[in-house]
Amino acid sequence: MNPEAAKRLEATIQKTLATHAKSDKSYLWMAYWVIFEREADPDGLEGWLNELKTGASRADVIKNMVEANEFKQKLTGEESSNYRSTEENINSMLDTKLHSARMKMVRTLLPSAKVILDLGGYSASDQRGALLQLGYPHLPENIYIRDLPPDKMMFPGQEWPIQVKYQNCNIEYVYGSMTDLSCFQENSFDLVWSGESIEHITKEEAEQLFDQVYKLLKSGGKFALDTPNRKATKLLFPNNYIHPEHKLEYYFDDLCKLLEKHNFKILDTKGIIDLSKSIETSSKNTINHEFIYNQQLNDSPDKSYCFYICCMRAEDL
Repeated sequence: MNPEAAKRLEATIQKTLATHAKSDKSYLWMAYWVIFEREADPDGLEGWLNELKTGASRADVIKNMVEANEFKQKLTGEESSNYRSTEENINSMLDTKLHSARMKMVRTLLPSAKVILDLGGYSASDQRGALLQLGYPHLPENIYIRDLPPDKMMFPGQEWPIQVKYQNCNIEYVYGSMTDLSCFQENSFDLVWSGESIEHITKEEAEQLFDQVYKLLKSGGKFALDTPNRKATKLLFPNNYIHPEHKLEYYFDDLCKLLEKHNFKILDTKGIIDLSKSIETSSKNTINHEFIYNQQLNDSPDKSYCFYICCMRAEDL
């Protein structure tokens, strides 16, 4: 990279990071994602922190990172046009943190079950489906995945075999809308799971869905879901939703009341990525810092980026 191009890149990175990070640690954490496209290793992070403590400026650190061999190897020829923008890398970092938090949710919060209905559970990268891909630790006997055919999705993916075998688990794709569950027998499922999918249907469709799920659950079965929190998403997108396919992004209290209206009793709730400060101050200036450093799972679902709810039929309690 020629000197002028390097200076322009350093200035762009410096300016962008300054708007997203306050502390030196959060600044360096984001710099690693923006420049090296990876998490900061402990030794490297400590080394850069020491440089800042002993008088180096943030601009000096960015300059040294851009001049490092690791970064140079990412560039092709003399130009950086193929290198992702700072905003793209920051978004990638936040997506990675959210994915990690949802993996922890699936691994630690979802109840064990022998027969599962996974609403919206298709995965383009794993024929086992999103639930097992996220690390669900209780291998069930059967998983039924209800989702649109891949060619009908906004971003079409691979079409997996209808029947998939993974160890001792039978996985079956039942393509169609999650709002129509008439193809399944009543009292069939120990767990119905909706992983970030309820926001893809309207409130009226969700109410119809809840009535169907109620009938599909076995006695003692559980209905669990996670979804973005509108208190958080409206800070980023006050006039629309975070995804073009979203029909409704819920406030935590509103979704709890809607479930209770359809005779579900809430058993457990958790927040996913605590954004308390940003939500309390109605400011998006601290969101990225909180996203990186706050708890993945917490007890403030109404003040988190996403929230998790697990419930049962009231008649079973």
